[in-house]
Amino acid sequence: MKYKRLCPRCKKYFFPNELTKIGYCKECSISPNKCKLINELGYQCQNKKELFGYCLYHFLTLPINKLKEEAKRL
Repeated sequence: MKYKRLCPRCKKYFFPNELTKIGYCKECSISPNKCKLINELGYQCQNKKELFGYCLYHFLTLPINKLKEEAKRL
């Protein structure tokens, strides 16, 4: 049974999942200055963003389909 948790930054309630293991909601856990890739432990990559919001290493390893979806959104 899942329960709602209170985000200490924005003071909103959210349902925890694998992306929010650090205790913040999805919006507060992602820093806008860092690569937006979330690893399997639920933490954000600590490299600076360069292309489409990803660091160069993660940008080069992303599948083409995901890059096409990102380009369509922009």
